[in-house]
Amino acid sequence: MTYLVKGTLHGALCTDCIEALDGLVVRAYALAPGRDAAALAVARTKDTFEAVADAEREAKAPRLLAEATIDASGRFTLDFSKAKGYAGQAFELDLYCTTVPRRKSAEGLPPPMQFALTVVQPQWREVGQDRVAAWDQTIPYRTWCGVRGRFGAWVVCGRVRHCETQAPIGGVRVRAFDVDWLQDDALGDAITAADGHFRIDYLASDFKRTIFSPTINLEWTGGPDLYFKVETLSGTVLLAEPPSRGRAADRENAGPCFCVALCLKETPPVTEPLPVFDALGGYAYATQIDSAVPGSGLTVGDGRAFYSTVRLNGVLPKTLGGQPLEYRFEFRTTDGSGNPVGPWTPVSTTQFSATVIGRVERFAPAFPGDPNPVKTSLMWADPANPAAGPNHAAIVAGWIRVPQAANVFGPDGFFVPNGDMLRVITPQLVAQPALNMASVIAGESSTAHGAPLAQNRHIALRMRVRAVGLPATEADAGVCAHVAIENTVYQNVHKGGSWAPVDVSGQLCACSLDSLQLRAGGCAGLNAALDVLFTAAHPNLGSVSVSMNGPGGPYGFGIPPIGTPGDHFGQAVNGVAPPAGGWTFAALPDCAYIVTLSASLLLTTGDSSPLPVQDQIAFCKK
Repeated sequence: MTYLVKGTLHGALCTDCIEALDGLVVRAYALAPGRDAAALAVARTKDTFEAVADAEREAKAPRLLAEATIDASGRFTLDFSKAKGYAGQAFELDLYCTTVPRRKSAEGLPPPMQFALTVVQPQWREVGQDRVAAWDQTIPYRTWCGVRGRFGAWVVCGRVRHCETQAPIGGVRVRAFDVDWLQDDALGDAITAADGHFRIDYLASDFKRTIFSPTINLEWTGGPDLYFKVETLSGTVLLAEPPSRGRAADRENAGPCFCVALCLKETPPVTEPLPVFDALGGYAYATQIDSAVPGSGLTVGDGRAFYSTVRLNGVLPKTLGGQPLEYRFEFRTTDGSGNPVGPWTPVSTTQFSATVIGRVERFAPAFPGDPNPVKTSLMWADPANPAAGPNHAAIVAGWIRVPQAANVFGPDGFFVPNGDMLRVITPQLVAQPALNMASVIAGESSTAHGAPLAQNRHIALRMRVRAVGLPATEADAGVCAHVAIENTVYQNVHKGGSWAPVDVSGQLCACSLDSLQLRAGGCAGLNAALDVLFTAAHPNLGSVSVSMNGPGGPYGFGIPPIGTPGDHFGQAVNGVAPPAGGWTFAALPDCAYIVTLSASLLLTTGDSSPLPVQDQIAFCKK
């Protein structure tokens, strides 16, 4: 049994600014003799957190049970499987730091430091064969900012709002300065997010520097005296605090973490990006799909065709030339190299499914003091609900009108596009006939009885945009010249061989398994030999394998090389399966066994790929 502690660890920079401790290491140690595990486990982190001297760190090294690196989300997993004698007891948890997250530079780093966090008494629960416990913690900002200060890593966290309405202001640049006795230091700048938040990281050396540096570095107080400027991205000044603001009591001698609220009397002019379709799911078609003529239309690197419902996405603004925007997608068939063989045709409302194109934010507290006053809801482009509504974009003559709601304090709220424009149902764009495998038995070619090999279909896709109701403004907004589509359905595929035969339809590929001996005896036990036959067919066939589970297994099989691309069949060979080495049927202990054929398919929706298609047979050796 393995003991696993799955946890998260964050550090507070101030009350509304938390960071994941990305890249830092947590270490679990066996308790030192004489420590009161029960009392320490319930103590607050601020009471147990302390620096571990280098000599102490070396002394406790023999007690190390497990360690893990924290990821970008603050998650980590401590695996105690290599800790001899560990049986779920309490342990000391330390944090080892070679730096801190988002430190501006690696220059001038102090030696690594270690800090004692707490004692953890896990509350275990059984999950399969493991025992798992959860542990989550946020280090208080006074404690964590002290650690950042030791590493010379200083930070400003803040938010920009409209002074009167308190609406957050995104997309503006905030610059931070330190008032100095000779010249003011520019500490850094950042662009506000949609919620108005920003973060500026700088080093202690940034505000200790003078015109005489590096010969003389002077800073009369312990920290910087901060004042700020806010600008549009083009440089227009929206707020310019005087340097004297940095000498005020609430700004003077700021610590390693400083939080500030800034407000603008005027909301800056909004500039919208240009609309562009540039990706199918997670694949940018310009770089991650071989989409240029005469390319294959498959994904670059892993050679996948697209299937099922595919998300078309990019940048979706609200307006075009200052006017409300509407858009649609069009497609046309191409040959295998991407050369067009048909006209552009609009994607109809029967060819795409309901698509979440963004969110609507509304300031609507449920009660005075509601801690979550901003409510969000999804905005859909849904063929089944084409009329405009609070959560549905209007679809008029196939054109999707981007919602224009722009007042978070009004009843309509504020619409924020997410970049997703359409979930297109690719089988509806290009029909691919079903293939009947009723006559094909395992070991035969899928074409042995006249069925053809399936072939990828090929199309181009483009986005068209225009100002609402103004055909003269219509223009392309991204063209994917070539993409391979594969949606063939395989019917009446034989499954279970002669052991438990059944025909299955709606399969993504032909995948059948059998044994010569079971064909002769059905459910009879085998005592002399095992000859396994297989068939796997698909135009984008990936790896194909045959394996067997049973006492002493798993056992592997060798399979003959593929002859015709997309059509893999024949007889498997016993005993080719590293690392177990060769095996013979005669050496198998008498028992029940299951043989599995697994075929992976090089397909993608742009966001996910199908699981391997499998077939299985069972037998008893006796």
